[in-house]
Amino acid sequence: AKINRAKELPKYKNIVFKNIKYKYPESNKFALDKINIKIKKGTSNGFAGFTGSGKTTLIDIFLGLLIPQEGELLIDETKINSDNIKNWQKEIGYVSQQIYLSDDTIANNIAFGIPFKEINWIKLYKATKIACVDEFVSKLEDKYLTIVGERGVKLSGGQRQRIGLARALYKSPSILVLDEAT
Repeated sequence: AKINRAKELPKYKNIVFKNIKYKYPESNKFALDKINIKIKKGTSNGFAGFTGSGKTTLIDIFLGLLIPQEGELLIDETKINSDNIKNWQKEIGYVSQQIYLSDDTIANNIAFGIPFKEINWIKLYKATKIACVDEFVSKLEDKYLTIVGERGVKLSGGQRQRIGLARALYKSPSILVLDEAT
């Protein structure tokens, strides 16, 4: 049987959007039209614009969720394609506008998808400290074993966002993407 292995990506210095064009199927207008951006490793970048200006579309292309009709997403000189997209996605920690939380413990929501017995507590504590979750968790009776309720109803919006950030950081990504970072 043939084993399908994703192609490794080079250790990158730059991420490049080269002549990116994207149009949604139901639209006759391009959401992105000839976008050229170079992002250097180790920098912080922000994208601002009006509603409908293409910010989320650009993020979705960056995450590999959308494929542009024209142009390329490059890691240095390597084009992101179906052969290497999985390895690219492993590099990225993503915090969306709406954080999904299951009716489970804070620890399980941060180490999402990892069985409880396999949680790396050192990584979890480090992620929660960076995301400023540790202080409010320390005041809870059951600490990291506190159940957050369906969709995190027992938490404030800010606490849910910080748990989403801790979840992204727990995976030790080389790239962190924050949608609506404020």
